[in-house]
Amino acid sequence: MSKKVRDCLFWIFVVIFIFGTIIVSLYASGYKFNLSWPPKLNRLLIKTGMLIIKTQPDGAAIYLNNQIQTNQAIFSWQKNDLVTPVKIKNVLPGEYNLKLQRDGYLPWQKEIKIYSGQTTFAEDINLFRSDLPVMISQAKEGEISLNLNRKYLYTAGEKKVIDLKTEQAWLLPIKTAGTWLKNSNELLADGQLFNPGDRNITDYQKSVGVSAENWHDDETANRLYYQNGNSLGYLDINQKTVVSLLNGENYTTYEPRGDKLFVVASSGGKTKLKDYSLKEQKTKQELDLPTVGHYRFIFDNRQFLVLYDDLNKTLYLINPENFSSGIKTIKNIISWEWVDDNTLLYNNNWEIYFFNIKQNNASLLTRVSEELTKIIWNKEKNYLIFSTVKSLVVFDLANGLTTTIFKTEKISSPVLDDKNNTLYFWAKIGQQEGIYKFLLQ
Repeated sequence: MSKKVRDCLFWIFVVIFIFGTIIVSLYASGYKFNLSWPPKLNRLLIKTGMLIIKTQPDGAAIYLNNQIQTNQAIFSWQKNDLVTPVKIKNVLPGEYNLKLQRDGYLPWQKEIKIYSGQTTFAEDINLFRSDLPVMISQAKEGEISLNLNRKYLYTAGEKKVIDLKTEQAWLLPIKTAGTWLKNSNELLADGQLFNPGDRNITDYQKSVGVSAENWHDDETANRLYYQNGNSLGYLDINQKTVVSLLNGENYTTYEPRGDKLFVVASSGGKTKLKDYSLKEQKTKQELDLPTVGHYRFIFDNRQFLVLYDDLNKTLYLINPENFSSGIKTIKNIISWEWVDDNTLLYNNNWEIYFFNIKQNNASLLTRVSEELTKIIWNKEKNYLIFSTVKSLVVFDLANGLTTTIFKTEKISSPVLDDKNNTLYFWAKIGQQEGIYKFLLQ
């Protein structure tokens, strides 16, 4: 080889090295050549962006504009599909359709934008299973509820308790709907306490009389309250004594709180909310309520008295210490969930709202195309589940997307075990009516 050829090769390699170094440096700095046709000189070299994606669960394949994303490699056999969680570098700026797919899960997709020199985040994405729900027990339609440790389910349609681990069910000898105690795993109904752990039933109604109804517990005082016609009283469980409290009015609903008893009473054509002191044995404060209404206390917040009017679909939030300090009234409300003591998430027939109690202000979260029946908030995962008559839908608060997880002929009374990511609900699927479970993630 002549010296002239060697010199020529030397300078060729030098030029290649310089251009290669420039290209690698630009790539490392986030630049990329835009080889489009026809070529545009002002768009030939573009500062790229980065895309960070995280899902729950991990392991979802990533598609941008229907093109699966792979790792950077020189040879095709060295390339592998990228899965979440992942950082994708050197993405050309622009609008993309981001789609995530994982076997056994519903696909997720959203329109996103990549900006020059910036990082776009697609995080806190919840993927939901595509499995069909499984029936755990045949049952008539009715409200269902979970106990404190989420091991047992009660269905008012059949008045039975179901062990969620073994799916064994026990019919209870009760006439009215039961309620789980707040601080234990027992069910109270008709003056009877049912313990599903040992299947023991303790009958307190014998001490009071068979006509006693509308039972409530106050575990702080170890008392069982009851209504007997136009009178209210309680049974001291420790002393086995019966104490008469109020009589002479029509008591629609009541809530015991330690040394206080809050009642909605009607007499003389008026309906009042009353604060009765058990210690002083007298009424401390009163509040007039609309006469036409079907009232019931909801025991889901200790800061407020939560009073719901089923007839007019109105919720009253009342300061138990001072009725005159102002009532927060929410009209046209179907169901709700507490975000914290001062924030309520609620729905009417077609819309879901956040309600800030301190500011007395409601802000619209989303509108839906089917009539809503109930909403559930998963506090751990920051998403909503709402039900319609025929479907269960997830609304992700992080990105505002909705995902229909199940549709059938009829659905009612969904409840969430957020600890185990399991949704329970009553449904009619084909000819099968009963309680179903659905593993969300």
